[in-house]
Amino acid sequence: MHSSFKKKPVVQLVCRFCDSCICKRGMKAVLLADTNMELYSTDAPCAGKISNVDKPYSTGKCECRISDTACNHCGNNVGYTIMIPCVPCLQSCNNGHLWIFNSTVVWAEGQLDKSGCDVLRWDSLSECPGDDNSQESFHEDKDDIDCIR
Repeated sequence: MHSSFKKKPVVQLVCRFCDSCICKRGMKAVLLADTNMELYSTDAPCAGKISNVDKPYSTGKCECRISDTACNHCGNNVGYTIMIPCVPCLQSCNNGHLWIFNSTVVWAEGQLDKSGCDVLRWDSLSECPGDDNSQESFHEDKDDIDCIR
C-alpha cells in the first residue's frame, strides 16, 4: 500500500439491504474516472460474505478484468472485484485494494483503535486481514477520501 493511504480511517462495511457485515477493513474512495462517485474499497472482504456474479468483463476505461459481487445473505449487488488488474492501473498510485463497494448499497461504520479513544487508521492494522477490530462509529471528513480506479 502506498504511504499516502496509511493514515486513512478503517471502516466496517454493512450491506444496506440486509445489514450483513461484509467487510471490516474498508477505506473511503472515489472513482478516478468519475470523482463524483464515492466508493469504498478493501483488501479483504469478510470470508464467505460476498460472491462473484457472472463472468469477468472490462469497462473500456482500462484493460482490468472485473466481476460484479453480491452479498451472500440477501443476493443484492454490492460492488465489484478486480480479477485481473491491468499494468497501467498497477503502476498508478493506488491503495492495492481489489474489492470495490458502491456507497449507495453499503453503510460505513468507523472503527476505534484498541485504546477505544482514537480512530483506527490503516497504518495501525496488522498485516493479517482477519483481524477483528472495534466497530464504533465516527464522522468521516472529505479529507479521508482516496482515489481508486
